[in-house]
Amino acid sequence: MALVTDDELVRDLEFRPNTDPGSERTVGAYLRWMLALASFGAAALHFAFVPGHFSEYWAHGTFFVVVAWLQLAWAIGMLVKPSRTLLFVGLLNIVVVGVWIVSRTAGIPIGPETGSEPVGFPDTLSVVLESIIVLGSALLLWKPSIVRNRLRPHSVVPGLAVAATIALVAASAAAFTPRYGGEHHGAASTPGAASGGHGHGTESAATGGAAAAGGDAEAAGAESHGATGVALTGDTPCEKSGPPASEGQTQGEGHNERGPALQQDLTRDERILLTQQQDLARAVALRYPTVADGETGGYKKSTTYVPCIGAHYTNTRYALTFDPSNPSELLYDGTAPDSKLVGLSYLVFSPSGPPEGFAGPNDFWHTHSSNGGLCMKEIVIGAESMSKAECERLGGKKVGLEGVYMMHNWVVPGWECGWGVFAGECPELGGKGGKDAWTTT
Repeated sequence: MALVTDDELVRDLEFRPNTDPGSERTVGAYLRWMLALASFGAAALHFAFVPGHFSEYWAHGTFFVVVAWLQLAWAIGMLVKPSRTLLFVGLLNIVVVGVWIVSRTAGIPIGPETGSEPVGFPDTLSVVLESIIVLGSALLLWKPSIVRNRLRPHSVVPGLAVAATIALVAASAAAFTPRYGGEHHGAASTPGAASGGHGHGTESAATGGAAAAGGDAEAAGAESHGATGVALTGDTPCEKSGPPASEGQTQGEGHNERGPALQQDLTRDERILLTQQQDLARAVALRYPTVADGETGGYKKSTTYVPCIGAHYTNTRYALTFDPSNPSELLYDGTAPDSKLVGLSYLVFSPSGPPEGFAGPNDFWHTHSSNGGLCMKEIVIGAESMSKAECERLGGKKVGLEGVYMMHNWVVPGWECGWGVFAGECPELGGKGGKDAWTTT
């Protein structure tokens, strides 16, 4: 089967005005633009997920960067000067599709051992776009007689091309929203009721640590209606370790004291769904029982140890959507390789407000955007209360984290929180900031 020449290809793919019966536009002319659009969309999706893959492993991030730039260049080339060489390069998208299939079945053998990844909307869309490029390139190379077909003035093909273009643009735009954005690295978010944003925070730099996530606890004593668990007595390990780590522990929605979390009743369906979600969350404790396990799984230290809320280890690949089985943060009782997991934290980028979380109204979402946000220098080194000038003296930078919501989930066996499963602080978690849960001096 003879391949089309470059001259024939350019002729077949040109958009020429319909000035006479011999110059009607060809099927190939529309196909050329559809393939370029598909490549633009695939490139945009790969660019969007580069940071998450770099946070997991450098080789994964590099792969995404290379693929994104090649797809962008290919799209431009198809618009400027299509050629057989470009079409053969377009066929290489089959390799990207193959890598996706391996990652969703056996798991990528290079880098941290994370097992197979779940299928999400953005990655599925990317594979569809790449498959379109492969099929279209093959069609142009080996079936030129089809793409040379002339379209009649009242053909439905232009209308279908416009509809397909609108669908591709809409689907690509939807893939970047908080609802779907994180699915490239995790399952779709499970429906559940979301509560209002709550606050929590970090320890000051002087005590050697700060928290990147947490939640605030409802001010309630042992006798308060709807309160749960251990009373606010002043004798718990958390209370003995000092005041709340930052303003975030006590700000928002009228809450101004630490203590047991106010619990609202759940419906039967909410209980069933919450049970299923928490089963997924508890399974994380089996995957990452120690700091060493968490780091192998792509989590990196984002705070030192902070009493009441633990040392935070963050994996930003899971921060684009809420997924019970893939928390973006793990909480440990210290920072040594053998430090033990004590809780989970969900940090989610959601500019439109608190994301949907666990079923029911008791999951307390919060932010860290007051007073310019947290002070960061590789990891968090200061709370919201720290001034910009003080942060800069320490070599850090204030980061507002607008649109970033966080929530604790105390479901690790042996560390069930006496102030509630979604409480901002765990009364059993004491110790010394910058050290661990077991150091008191």
